[in-house]
Amino acid sequence: MDLSAWTERQLIFFLLVFMRNLGLLISAPFFQSRNIPGTFRVSLALFLALLLLPVLAAVSIEPLTFWQVAFLMGQELLLGIMIGYILNLTFAGMQLAGQIIEVPMGIGMINVLDPQTGGQMPIIGQLYQIVAVWLFLLVRGDHLLVRTLMQSFKLLPVGQPLALLQGIPLVLKTFANLFVLAVQIAIPIIGVLFLTTVGLGVLAKLIPQINVFFLSFPLKVFLGIVLLILSLPAFTRWVAGLFSASGRVWTELLRFLQAL
Repeated sequence: MDLSAWTERQLIFFLLVFMRNLGLLISAPFFQSRNIPGTFRVSLALFLALLLLPVLAAVSIEPLTFWQVAFLMGQELLLGIMIGYILNLTFAGMQLAGQIIEVPMGIGMINVLDPQTGGQMPIIGQLYQIVAVWLFLLVRGDHLLVRTLMQSFKLLPVGQPLALLQGIPLVLKTFANLFVLAVQIAIPIIGVLFLTTVGLGVLAKLIPQINVFFLSFPLKVFLGIVLLILSLPAFTRWVAGLFSASGRVWTELLRFLQAL
């Protein structure tokens, strides 16, 4: 590919493709980790743009002023960020599920440093996120992400005006589903711990001599860990199905792109 022979329109087309790729890599799971250098993300976005250029049908771009090009680049960057953000909300739901589980276990105040974001995260939420990231890679979620990126260029060609405001309701709906996802993951363990609390309350009424407070803390931690271990196989199968080629995550992303 002779870059010196590019016309102004070809260069603008390449920059718009690059900005959408960069926006996706800024916010997509795994790629948005602070452990991945920014230069690597920029280089990968450039590499993907060079790979996609021969595949994409070049859009006829009229001569534009500097501010028009800057607006289109910002639009493509925002679209890529929104695509990655929707996918990242699934991982946020798993982190929230871990935090919900820790509260009835009595270890809600214990947090660890998340190396990806640099912030504090609950222990179980960190475990769920690590498992989810590994499963995302094992089911080739990164490949499916690139495929979704290619489909976005077919559904929403670069340089065309986008109705980004029409996608906001879907983003808000996905954000609301984050809490539903967290409850679905946490409800089995929370239910057992709630019944344990009820049982301890009945025991305290029947046998007042027992110090239920000192008994409940180690018992809930023990039951929580046992239930967490027993539920991990079902959790991994469910997450693997979520990120598989026919998973709900990719369906939601395509629905979002079609709405624009």
